[in-house]
Amino acid sequence: MIEKLDFSTSSKLNNTYRVSIRENEETTQSKGFIATAATSLWFPLAFKTVFNFLKDDKSRYQSCMLKENNMLLLEESSIDEMGAFLMYAPIDLPIVTSIANGGIIISPDGRLASERGNNGSAKDGSILTVAFQQLICTNNNSISQEQRMEAVTSVLNLLSSTVLQIKAALGCLD
Repeated sequence: MIEKLDFSTSSKLNNTYRVSIRENEETTQSKGFIATAATSLWFPLAFKTVFNFLKDDKSRYQSCMLKENNMLLLEESSIDEMGAFLMYAPIDLPIVTSIANGGIIISPDGRLASERGNNGSAKDGSILTVAFQQLICTNNNSISQEQRMEAVTSVLNLLSSTVLQIKAALGCLD
């Protein structure tokens, strides 16, 4: 876990971000470390509105910057009265066969939307949690401070730009 590191983010965010780096202990995956960044924010919209926006293929590509060539999204989602989730993992089309054979790592990213308050009123808005993971492969089960900083910067930049794009698309910039 990285402690007491200060990372600059856009002043338009007004959010608290959580960042951690942990050793990957999955025996079926490559050795290395996983950098994770997450944040939660409030929207003055019903959670179903937020979920429908995130579920829409056109807005999702816009919101999470997956405009790279030959990318496929492996997705799972669900919605009920408690809230909704959308988990996905971007994968290269040429390596889908390798994934099916267990040769490639998939690090899922996701969003969770839930009602704020318990009366089901849209006026209470919704809470959206956004998280990203990034695998840092190493050969010797150690990671330098420079590698940590690069990974944290990368995953934080992805998270902060995604949050800003979601807020802008939903018309909720501060």
